[in-house]
Amino acid sequence: MKKILAIENRLANIVLVANSTPSKPVIAVCGLMNAGKSYLLNMLTQQIDQEYFKTADQRETTTNKTLETEQYIYLDTPGLDANAQDDAIAQQGIAEADVVLFVHQPQGELDPRELAFLRQLKDSFGKSAKHSVVIVISKIDKEPESKIDVIDKEIQKQCQEKLGTVFTTFQVSNTRYKTGISQQKDGLIQASHIDALAQHLKKTTPKIRQARQNKLATSIETALAEIDTLTQELRDEKTAIRQNISE
Repeated sequence: MKKILAIENRLANIVLVANSTPSKPVIAVCGLMNAGKSYLLNMLTQQIDQEYFKTADQRETTTNKTLETEQYIYLDTPGLDANAQDDAIAQQGIAEADVVLFVHQPQGELDPRELAFLRQLKDSFGKSAKHSVVIVISKIDKEPESKIDVIDKEIQKQCQEKLGTVFTTFQVSNTRYKTGISQQKDGLIQASHIDALAQHLKKTTPKIRQARQNKLATSIETALAEIDTLTQELRDEKTAIRQNISE
């Protein structure tokens, strides 16, 4: 019964996504708790002082929160390692996304939880995963540039070896960007790489339509595979019951 309900929910989500696709690209930000997700969105959306997406040292984001601009719909999600409920809420938001910015703190390479989630993203986006998923290494101002470069290379190596895909990576500093904007220092703005990330999103936009089709096709294929598996299980169970009755 649980498997049937899971398939019904998956099919319902497919229908919902297919019938409620927004006209603007949806850019979701996700990652472990306190990775810098909300701060990044504030910088990308020019919420420099207003802080539309709330930030704090403790767990702050517990629901999916959106902000619509002229070009995009930005979506902030709860941290993936807080609790099961937050993870489920984050998954719902990411299911609607056309592009996912996966934010990673530069304490080292990707941990098993992050790799597992990136694998889910890759499977979800299918053929478009390489263009639809971007790994953002945040808080680069807290470590020497040489160390950040090493972490970046290790992450790319991990993705290639564990996932069979190398995603685009960006090294960003939200603090540098905010200070650069506030004090009108172009050098800090450039060194933050926030504008470079924004330009990358613009280049990705024309591929959104195909990415949506690929993502929907992947969801349908997964649902069909689950139905086939369940059908075979039911057939086997039916055969076993008949055998018991015969005996």
